[in-house]
Amino acid sequence: MKRKIAIQGIKGSNHYKAMTELYTTSEAEAVECNTFQRLIQAVESGECSKAVMAIENSIAGSILPNYRLILDHQLQITAEHYLNISHNLVALPGQDLSDLKEVKSHQMALHQCSYFFTGHRHIRLVEDVDTALPAQIIAQHQIAGVGALVPKGTAELFGLTTIAEDVHNNNLNETRFVVIEKQPNMSKEVNKATLQFQMTHETGSLAKAINIMAAYDLNLSKIQSIPIPQDMWRYAFIVDVKFTSLEKFLQAFSEIKKISINPTCVGRYKSGKR
Repeated sequence: MKRKIAIQGIKGSNHYKAMTELYTTSEAEAVECNTFQRLIQAVESGECSKAVMAIENSIAGSILPNYRLILDHQLQITAEHYLNISHNLVALPGQDLSDLKEVKSHQMALHQCSYFFTGHRHIRLVEDVDTALPAQIIAQHQIAGVGALVPKGTAELFGLTTIAEDVHNNNLNETRFVVIEKQPNMSKEVNKATLQFQMTHETGSLAKAINIMAAYDLNLSKIQSIPIPQDMWRYAFIVDVKFTSLEKFLQAFSEIKKISINPTCVGRYKSGKR
């Protein structure tokens, strides 16, 4: 029986592409969610055993609302995956660039392909909720004069033609996706963790936590502040650490607990980077 995995968007979206790179289509079935809140609900309710969720982009940075959803619903990160982001301009067969009056996609995709359209002022860029949905609608309703920016492989799903390949501004563009579940990953074959904690407003308080990480040979690969909704203008820290010894990580986290407020291990998992 296939496991159900929640994704934001529809088949052909970057979330779907990330899911199919993590799991084969023979073992996993995508449950399409129109919002990240719906994705979270699918995991919480047990409708899906897990979800694949974008958490940060190498150009745009962290997606803080998604971190907040994971924290507020006390879910766990159990894996991560890095997806190379590329965009193709697609439309109905027989159309070319001069036929297009509009191009639709997610706002992030439009932003990441802005240079291409500076030379095509006749095209109006229209934001949509997803990268794949406009392509699906164009195909279903046979809409001429409208194109879509989609990941590679999406055109073939909907029977569209690719007008221009790789129209993104920057080839060095990756999105980090995380797998989230209700239960933590208890495997000992892990080398990365995400922690969340608050510090008191005292000089050097954050430095103490960082010094503990260094003392136990943890490599701090990311640090991110995130607002605490219930406490105006107060922030928590989210950190990613890499390690070679699970025992040392556990010892370090034990020490961090002693000097921090509301410390939480948001997940232990294998690094998606070799």
